[in-house]
Amino acid sequence: MKTIIGITGKLGSGKTYAGHFFEKLGATFIDCDAVVADLYKKGGIGAKKIETFFGEEFIKDGAVNKARLGTFVSKDEKKLRILEKIIHPIVLNEVQKHIDKSPRDLIFIEIGAPSEKFLALCEKLILITAKQRKIRTKYLARIDKFKNLSGINPDFTIKNTFNKKSFEQKLLKIYNTIT
Repeated sequence: MKTIIGITGKLGSGKTYAGHFFEKLGATFIDCDAVVADLYKKGGIGAKKIETFFGEEFIKDGAVNKARLGTFVSKDEKKLRILEKIIHPIVLNEVQKHIDKSPRDLIFIEIGAPSEKFLALCEKLILITAKQRKIRTKYLARIDKFKNLSGINPDFTIKNTFNKKSFEQKLLKIYNTIT
């Protein structure tokens, strides 16, 4: 039986780093952002859906122009929610395929935009918090403000102070608790 652990938090908090750390310890890591990137490639179902719902101005050389789409949805929470309703079911389907194919029983999933369906996959949830970095782009910061992480109840919360050793010690403690 597979154990699914979600990793969530704001942009730039260290979710991907944590996932790769757990992967080095022997778990499977599924990065939802990487799944979306594949779906947005030329010929991908995500690119087709974006073109259908938002228009061809968001497609460049057959792939989704992520910068343009990000700027567009960051200005309006309703547009972001529409995008999520279009893309999340496809991503969820792809994530399930990765879970099913995983040779390992312990799987960590980075969930950038937690929804009930994604959270329902997870037996436990890790929330990573961090002081927001100034180097983030404006549209990413605007999208982040629409994320409501206050409604989730994580099993573990880690504050990332961007001290690698300290962060890894916290991650290892969680890993040892889970396993």
